[in-house]
Amino acid sequence: MMRGDCIANYTSDPRFLELAGVTSEKDLDPMHAGAVWLEVFANPRFTWDDITWVRQLTELPLIVKGICMPDDAARARQLGVDVIACSNHGGRQANGGVPAICHLETVLDAAGDLPVTFDSGIRDGVDVLRAIGLGAALVGIGRPYAYGLAVGGREGLRTVVSQILAEADLTMAVDCYTDLTQLALERLD
Repeated sequence: MMRGDCIANYTSDPRFLELAGVTSEKDLDPMHAGAVWLEVFANPRFTWDDITWVRQLTELPLIVKGICMPDDAARARQLGVDVIACSNHGGRQANGGVPAICHLETVLDAAGDLPVTFDSGIRDGVDVLRAIGLGAALVGIGRPYAYGLAVGGREGLRTVVSQILAEADLTMAVDCYTDLTQLALERLD
């Protein structure tokens, strides 16, 4: 990434181009793109102290996304967040890394009674059921949603969501589940 590789989703963004001081992606030197990416993402300006500050500003529900480690989930809970989103943001830049689903159980344990959502690597209805079975309160989809929209607009989006729901429904029926609450997977302690 520091060499400007694997960051096309950034270099095509108008705001990223503005930060890089160019008006077109073709005018962007890959090394400069890497330096801009590093400046934006390697020096995070949002810290745990900011959660305390935001919590003081509002009583609205506060969701913290990107939690994959139990210590972070415990800290977020301690700081008064309302929901923890276990997510590696799709992991598209970290192919070969540990999938977020592998972290979900430990994040759920650390979250205590806080709801935990999950949204990384969900590609089909079985993935949705797997995350719910582990304890996710809500499961989000990203890429399939975007693919359906890109290929077929609204109708493509409807088709993708319908297919994911149909696959989940069929899988539950085949496995003799009639309710999502039955999906709680046995945990080995």
